[in-house]
Amino acid sequence: MTPDPADPLFRPISIKQAMAITGRSRRTIDRWIKDGHVRTVRLQDPPEDVLVEREVVQAEKSMRDSLRRSQSTEPQTGPESAT
Repeated sequence: MTPDPADPLFRPISIKQAMAITGRSRRTIDRWIKDGHVRTVRLQDPPEDVLVEREVVQAEKSMRDSLRRSQSTEPQTGPESAT
C-alpha cells in the first residue's frame, strides 16, 4: 500500500507518537515494523524515518481484535462453567 497524502490519516508520526496513540511500548512498535504490520517511510526534509498513522492505527486494531478472538475461544474455567 502506497501512502496517500490526501488521506487524513496519512500523517507521518514518530515512534514516540505511535507509542502515545496506541499505549504500546517501543519494543512492540519495533516488533510491528519488523513483522511488516507497519512500514517506515523515509522523509526527505528533514531526513528521517517515520510511520504512517493509518498503519499504526490499523495494526493496533488488528492486534486488539486478534486478542479478543483468542480470548473468546479459550475454554471457560471457573464456577460459571461448571454445571
